[in-house]
Amino acid sequence: MAKIEMKIVENVPTDDIGPELIVHWYDPEVKIRGVMVVDSLALGMATGGTRMLPDITTHEIFLLARMMTYKKATMGVPVGGAKAGIWEDPNVSSPRREAIFRAFGKAMKPLYKANIVLYGSDMGVHDADVKIFREEAGYALPSQADYSQQLRDGEPLENHFTGYGVVVSAKEACKFSGINISGAKVAIEGFGKVGGGAARYFVKERAKIVALSTIKGAIYNKKGLDMDKLFDLRKSFGDDCILKYTDAKKIEKEELFYLPVEILSPGGRPLVIHEKNAAKVKAKVITSGANMPISEKALGILHKKGVVVVPDFISNSGGSTAGLSRRSGLNADQAFIAIEKVIGGNTREILEAAAKEKINPTKLAINRALDKVRQAKAGKLEPVPHEVALREFRKMVGM
Repeated sequence: MAKIEMKIVENVPTDDIGPELIVHWYDPEVKIRGVMVVDSLALGMATGGTRMLPDITTHEIFLLARMMTYKKATMGVPVGGAKAGIWEDPNVSSPRREAIFRAFGKAMKPLYKANIVLYGSDMGVHDADVKIFREEAGYALPSQADYSQQLRDGEPLENHFTGYGVVVSAKEACKFSGINISGAKVAIEGFGKVGGGAARYFVKERAKIVALSTIKGAIYNKKGLDMDKLFDLRKSFGDDCILKYTDAKKIEKEELFYLPVEILSPGGRPLVIHEKNAAKVKAKVITSGANMPISEKALGILHKKGVVVVPDFISNSGGSTAGLSRRSGLNADQAFIAIEKVIGGNTREILEAAAKEKINPTKLAINRALDKVRQAKAGKLEPVPHEVALREFRKMVGM
C-alpha cells in the first residue's frame, strides 16, 4: 500500500481560491514519491495532468494546478483545477515504470473514490501510463470514443490534440495582428508530444519553422528547418535528433526566445520568459504549449511592446477539449472540430475584449476565471451536473 502523508508546504502561496489540498505520498516498495495538488473544488471535482520529471517542485505543481483552475473555468466546464507530480526520470522503462504508476494509482484512489480528483497525462507521462494508474484507482475507462489506441499520421492522437490547439490559437492571433500565418517564421520550444504536434500543424498551415529545441539543445536556420527529416530523426534518436540534424546552426536553448520570428511557441517548463529577458523577445505573437511560461511582470512588458500573447490556458487546452469530447461521446474527427471551435472562439473573444479594455489578455482571462470560481464559492452559481455539462458541450460545438 502507498503511504500517504499530509504536509504543510511553506513555499506554496495560498489565497481565497486555494490550494485546497496538497498530498505528498511515498511508496516504500517501489521507492517512489509524488505530490497531488487540488487547487479548487468550487466548480466541481478537480482534474489535471500528471508530470513526471526528476526536478519538479511542489511549488511548480501548485502553479500548474492553478493554471488548470483558470483553464477549466475559461472552458466553462464544471470541474476544478488540479495537478500531480512524480519525482522520476521520464524515460524510465517497465517493469519499474508500470510499478510507479500502479503506486500512484493506489495513492490517488482514496481521493478519486471521494469524488475529489482525477488525474491525466502531462510531461513525461503517456496515455498508456494514465490507463495504468486510473485502473489502479478504480476508474473504468469507457470503451466508447477511446482515442488511446488510434493513430494519425503514424502517431498516437495524444501527440496531436494539444499541439493542434496551439496552432489554432496562433491562426486567430495572427488574424488579429494582421499577420499571414502562411510563410510566418516560427520558433518552437520543445519537440515532444506538444511541440511535435504543433510543428506538424504549423507545417500544414505553410508556416516556416526556423528554430526548434529539445532538452539536448536548440537549432536555428532562418531559411527553415526540414521537418520531415527532423521527425524521422526523432523516431531514431529521440531528443538527440537536434544533435543529428546538420542543416542548421546550433544555438543556446534560451536564444530561441529572442529570434526574429513572427510566432513563438514556448513548450517547456514554467516562467522561461521573465522580467529580465522579456524585452529581448522579438516575436509578434506568442501561443504556448507550456503551462505558465511567462511571468506576470513579463506579460506586462510584452503587452507594452505590442506582442500579442494568447493566454496559455487557452492555447494549450486542446488536450482538455479532446478529453471533454471523448467523455461527450464524440469521435476523434469531431474532437478536432471541437478544438478548433473552442480554442479558436476563446482566442478570438479574449483578444478582442482585452483590446477594448486596454489590458493584456492573460490578465483579463485570469480575472474572469477567478470571478467565476469566487461566485461558485459564494453560492451564486448553480452547480451543473456533469451529464448536463456534457450535453451543453455538444451543443456548443454543434454536435
